[in-house]
Amino acid sequence: MGRRLLIVVLLVGFLAAPGVAGESGRVAVIAHPSRRAELSVDLVSQIYLRRKRFWDDGTAIVPLNLPAGTALRETFTRSVLEQSETRLAEYWNRQYFYGVLPPATLASTQAMIRYVASDPSAIGYAPETEVDDSVRVVLRLE
Repeated sequence: MGRRLLIVVLLVGFLAAPGVAGESGRVAVIAHPSRRAELSVDLVSQIYLRRKRFWDDGTAIVPLNLPAGTALRETFTRSVLEQSETRLAEYWNRQYFYGVLPPATLASTQAMIRYVASDPSAIGYAPETEVDDSVRVVLRLE
């Protein structure tokens, strides 16, 4: 009986944890509503690795990240960048010497949604269940 209760408590805690993709398990890559293009996983990867730095209209892209160690960031990193946080940190250490900085970090998915909604240059990600009409979903990840 005690073991079952522990499993249930752990499961409920995991499902209620902030930064988890949500009930659907889907992560939405979001952009300002004025951005009409659908993006591929490869293109989003290029944006987040700062290999693609401008939108098609010439505007600089502002990629946004959640803090390192959050569950949603780890899911995004594995799904899109196909790297561990450790390998990604090594990548950014090398890029720093070329003057290339990593995406800006915001404290929460709510802050990310608000920022993307207010800046046509921004791109971010959030649990699909948290996304509203203030932003446009440009890619859905499982």
